[in-house]
Amino acid sequence: MKASILHMRIRSTLEDNLTAAKTAVQKAAKEKPALIALPEYFTVPNCMDDFTDAKKISQKTCTKTLRLLKEVSKEIGDIYLLGGTVLEEDSGKYYNTSTLWRNGKLLAKYKKINPIKAEVKAGVAKGNTPLVVDTDLGRIGMIVCADTFDPPLMKKIAEMGAEIVSLPVAAMGTHPTVKGHPLTEGIARDCGMFVLKVGNVCSNMRGGRSAIIAPWGILGEVTDAPEDSVLSANLDMERLKEYRVKLKKELNSKSTS
Repeated sequence: MKASILHMRIRSTLEDNLTAAKTAVQKAAKEKPALIALPEYFTVPNCMDDFTDAKKISQKTCTKTLRLLKEVSKEIGDIYLLGGTVLEEDSGKYYNTSTLWRNGKLLAKYKKINPIKAEVKAGVAKGNTPLVVDTDLGRIGMIVCADTFDPPLMKKIAEMGAEIVSLPVAAMGTHPTVKGHPLTEGIARDCGMFVLKVGNVCSNMRGGRSAIIAPWGILGEVTDAPEDSVLSANLDMERLKEYRVKLKKELNSKSTS
């Protein structure tokens, strides 16, 4: 099963980001993957440099971003589209929200449980519900960026049966430099899941480099080139099943020893 993730260069205007995202999805769709994924806050201008007011950002970007996702999802048909994230209002609160689409229909919505300090300061609320979605491709767990620093949450979605994990990310300027993918490789290995880590060019060296990661290693990662790119890899679901059986036996053995 082919999965494609879209590593993007974030532009200075909402309209340019919308156009770039649509172009990237259309380009990826030509490769006929089963799934396409976008980065966190992919329509927020200037790599979140002015991320100080969640309400203002939501009012400016949310409606147009969701409209784009619906339209381009309808255009690409049966391909599942993981729509990065958008700041969406719900009952007067603003959540960093990840969405899953197919054939123009919204299938699932997840609110980031662990917003970072800069998000909270800007008015982003905390979600509280882990989410794993049944699809034709397998069970997809939906998390966002800093959720990976929450071991109980990772354990929970693993227990819920997640086989593929959607992980849109966008490291801000305060994030320390990170080499490789030590955290996500550990999650993939220890939980027995494919991780689709989708970042942007701005946050490459701060942990936001896009990669497709299997429990047995990195299947592919983007370069440092400051340009849009499509990264695709085959997710061997049969090998994953075998790995998970072995992992379960090892965990059971440890718990009884």
